[in-house]
Amino acid sequence: SCTPNVIRLPDGGYRMYYTEFGPGRSIAESDCYIKSAISEDCVSWHKEGLRLYMHPPYATKSVLCPDVIPLPDGRYRMYYEGRRHKEKGPNVVLSALSEDGLTWEPEPGIRFGDDELSYGAPRCLYNEIGDRQLYRMYFHQQTYPMRSEPDAPNVIISAISDDGLHFEREAGVRIAKETERESSNVYAPDVIRLGDGSFRMYYAGVSVEISGGVFTAVSQDGLLWSKDPEVCVDLAGPLENGLLSEPCVIGLGDGRCRMFYEACDQDGNFRVLSATSR
Repeated sequence: SCTPNVIRLPDGGYRMYYTEFGPGRSIAESDCYIKSAISEDCVSWHKEGLRLYMHPPYATKSVLCPDVIPLPDGRYRMYYEGRRHKEKGPNVVLSALSEDGLTWEPEPGIRFGDDELSYGAPRCLYNEIGDRQLYRMYFHQQTYPMRSEPDAPNVIISAISDDGLHFEREAGVRIAKETERESSNVYAPDVIRLGDGSFRMYYAGVSVEISGGVFTAVSQDGLLWSKDPEVCVDLAGPLENGLLSEPCVIGLGDGRCRMFYEACDQDGNFRVLSATSR
């Protein structure tokens, strides 16, 4: 299990959407699909079942990295990454709709993508920009085929939309590879709005020497970001010494926040772990 996304339910509980792939197989080898689990306390989780499976034409190999937002009409929209087999093209951002958060119907078309680069791990927020109420989506851009060299343009970017369906890329890069710990890749952003109206982003960074870690940055406008020099969550034990990435942060209602993230041990076993702020 990996790529967690947690939402608060109207009844006060929590639902986690996550990616699952075949036991004993790596994520690169396996078809991935999206499942869910439910919790009353954000600690003990009970699996619910399959939410979204592979589908043509843009997700014939995998659906992964879900992000679920409530819509003004009471429905839910899930943004997610769609993967085709390598010879069919790079990864794209797709979406699906649901009345109840359990049964999902893919929406036609691509939310963001092209034939040159891969895009994925979307996180979408409502934003007031001037007098417009817009959707802003943060997601990573990666080379296709994937390269990890320092000159590879693997960065985090953003796009905006009036309707949540048609997104236009915003100029520039939100998070670039600027430190030694980020020399291979920065990806999987999660953005929350702080009490003073500013934003905090959590994201994963990977280097050739160190396979993962969660880093953080802050912004006043959601476009220009200032990185914290310290690692937010670092590889610290046997459950996460193979990879640590894909953060998702949610408030607990008592002033603290809990971060869920994916972790992989040295044997290739993926799990969802968590850390709580003081």
